[in-house]
Amino acid sequence: MKYHDSMEQAQQKMTEASWFLERFNIPVHPINYHVAYCYISKSHDALNQEIEQRIDNEHSIDSYVLEELFNRHLAEQPQNQKVLIKDVKKTIDSIEESTQVSSQSIDEYIVTLDESLLELNKSTALSSAQHVVTSLIDASKKVKRAQQVLQEALSSAQEQASKTNQKLLKIERQRTIDPLTGLYKSSMMIEHAETWIAQNKSICALAIDIDDFALFNQKYGPLVGDVVLSKIAKKVRSYVQESGLPVRVRGEEFMILLPEVNLNTATEIASQMRSGVEKLKFISSRSGKRLPKLTVSIGVSELDANRSFELMTNNAYKGMRKAKLDGKNRVTCYS
Repeated sequence: MKYHDSMEQAQQKMTEASWFLERFNIPVHPINYHVAYCYISKSHDALNQEIEQRIDNEHSIDSYVLEELFNRHLAEQPQNQKVLIKDVKKTIDSIEESTQVSSQSIDEYIVTLDESLLELNKSTALSSAQHVVTSLIDASKKVKRAQQVLQEALSSAQEQASKTNQKLLKIERQRTIDPLTGLYKSSMMIEHAETWIAQNKSICALAIDIDDFALFNQKYGPLVGDVVLSKIAKKVRSYVQESGLPVRVRGEEFMILLPEVNLNTATEIASQMRSGVEKLKFISSRSGKRLPKLTVSIGVSELDANRSFELMTNNAYKGMRKAKLDGKNRVTCYS
């Protein structure tokens, strides 16, 4: 067995893993159960530490969170896949550049050869020399034909390289983008934050939660809920500049990272988001009736003097929870 457990130990862990899933009202399917079993077995320190932090900070744990944890800690060699994608993309770019240079060089050679041979043909009257020149011209024509074949092969290679590059871009998008909302997956937060912190940039975080979304899902169903969630995510994303990072953290919760933005500006952006979401109108495609408005509660924080990314995001969550306790549909700064 993977964990070298006795049957009695395995049975106990299976029971505890099931209790864990039941505690957070998470359905039992392979990925969820695998993460729960690893957590109960204490077989992966980073996984256990992250789950414990979520529990200590009273962050919700659901199927989306467990899937993210699985992809980040338990899926086979995700970092190697990322490196492979970068290497292949680099190779493809090199091939495209080489084919362009090769094609240009051959064209230049043909032009130079033609001009030289024509000049030589004009400047000599010797029959033997003319015979040589004629042979060279014939050879030049053959090179031209060969070059045409090569050019076709290069064009085909470039087309194939372009198609492969598109496939790699699709793979990269699947790795980084949440398919439902179009926002980044939570695994991208630390990667971007570490880069910005290393560049000594200021960062603000916005923790966003859709108010009473669980009740909305219960009443109108998950299909309608997914459509509404997607529209709200699109609205939230519209307030983020290209330099910012909008992330779906889990379920109906988002996290926005804003580099080189101060707390006042981040709070203003958060207020615009809150107001924009409140103005959204949702119409049922089945009945044509207007659905209830939905609102968001937002917590705002900034990177402290110790440059602690974890503290910043925890403070943003605390601000969001306080916004909910104070009546929801509001923005609260926490520092």
